[in-house]
Amino acid sequence: MTLAAMHDGQQITTIEGLERDGQLHPVQQAFIDRDGFQCGFCTCGQIMSAVAMIEEAKAGWPSAATTDVTRPFTVADLSAAEIRERMSGNLCRCSCYPNIVDAVAEVTRRS
Repeated sequence: MTLAAMHDGQQITTIEGLERDGQLHPVQQAFIDRDGFQCGFCTCGQIMSAVAMIEEAKAGWPSAATTDVTRPFTVADLSAAEIRERMSGNLCRCSCYPNIVDAVAEVTRRS
């Protein structure tokens, strides 16, 4: 997460920019399928963070929850603990965390 003003002149994708040709992004669809939101207050931030987190995992970035940082990290290593750690900066007023983790895990299984 970062302030948009810190990225002046750079391309920024918003929640609206994830949809392509009338099709929701897989993370958006998974949040619907897994009830990853209730009031919707945090949903945009949760989805954008999940998309970025999956890209970080694809790039091989470990997290504080990574048990073995000596070997390359892959999307297949995104356990529930990894997802929770990587998404920990996002707060949900409705406590929808288990469903959010399920939604992210569903997308990573298909990646």
